[in-house]
Amino acid sequence: MANEWQGVIHSTAPRYMKGAEDLTVRERIVLSFLKSKGRIKFNENSHTCVWDVEFSEPPIEPYADGGVLNFQRHDPMRQLMIDWRGYVGTDQMTRKERLMNSGNEAIYRRYDKIIPNLMRSITNKFGSEWTIDGYASGNENRLCGIESFMGKLAAVTSNSKVALPSDTYGMRSTALQNQGGYWSANLASGKRPYQEGAMATDWPDGQGSSEYDYLAPKLLNEDHDWGGGAVGWNGGTGNAEYIIRKGVIWLSMLGGKSGMPDLFLTNGQWYAEYLDQQSAKQRIIVPHKDSSDLGFGQTVNQEGVGIYRDFDVPAGVGYFLNFDKMKLCSLSDQLFFRSGPEWSIETQSWLFNIGFFGNMQFQPKYFGKVADMTV
Repeated sequence: MANEWQGVIHSTAPRYMKGAEDLTVRERIVLSFLKSKGRIKFNENSHTCVWDVEFSEPPIEPYADGGVLNFQRHDPMRQLMIDWRGYVGTDQMTRKERLMNSGNEAIYRRYDKIIPNLMRSITNKFGSEWTIDGYASGNENRLCGIESFMGKLAAVTSNSKVALPSDTYGMRSTALQNQGGYWSANLASGKRPYQEGAMATDWPDGQGSSEYDYLAPKLLNEDHDWGGGAVGWNGGTGNAEYIIRKGVIWLSMLGGKSGMPDLFLTNGQWYAEYLDQQSAKQRIIVPHKDSSDLGFGQTVNQEGVGIYRDFDVPAGVGYFLNFDKMKLCSLSDQLFFRSGPEWSIETQSWLFNIGFFGNMQFQPKYFGKVADMTV
């Protein structure tokens, strides 16, 4: 047959790509958690990536027996919308190269190297994109990752435990009270987490309505003395444990039972410093079962949350992740699509490409970031 090798490549490439996809997921803790919780969705087919988030609860009023009921319509949802993003990797074999690699066996050997190289390249690139700010200049075609909604109102001083969220995500503002609502102001002004004077409430301590912070992530200021005797993640005797504890409390208190984060993911330096702080207390470091079951045995447990490191998390940053509140969506029937090799008469070559079209969805209220919020 004239181009028997094309048929062989067409039949073997999908099987290889499926195996490579599975390996990619297993090697990435974020993708592994998403897969284990059924949060990777295929065959999405809408013009844009659209989903609903709950922003308010139906009003409940005191009622006296025999009173007249007041019926009213209540819409508890707000819709978020982002566009689809894409990635592609390509290969070209010219007619001259084909003649130089005469014989089907030589062609098989060529694609036996090309396909793994392309898959490794796109998976390495794709696996790190969950951290990206998809709205930043130059990122218009990249995933809308977790940094897409982590913007703050302004820098704070070391007196503040938190910065105020201020960003636009899914065409909605993440700022507090942008949809109304109320929050308590019972704490003494010097005890409030936010100390800059722009907000006279106890948030994220205290109590309030769901509308107040329905799309607001928790931005924890690393440059604060959380109990270690000095500012910083590793300041004094170390603040890491205190920061994580407070982040978990805020996320679970304000998000309810479903607000409990699965993982605190940081960089290698902070992870090592966290372990050093725990070792100094002569504690038995307990593994995190859910992460260990997925093959990440070095994940440690603090009060039910896994603490782990990831190559792609920037220095000086850590993220609280709730995998039930995020989703990876693909327009294809698998994570990556493939085309070719196909003959192009225009370029006189065989063309091959792999890629991804889709995006990520988050409910920002259930996520947090630890970083130096004074800059």
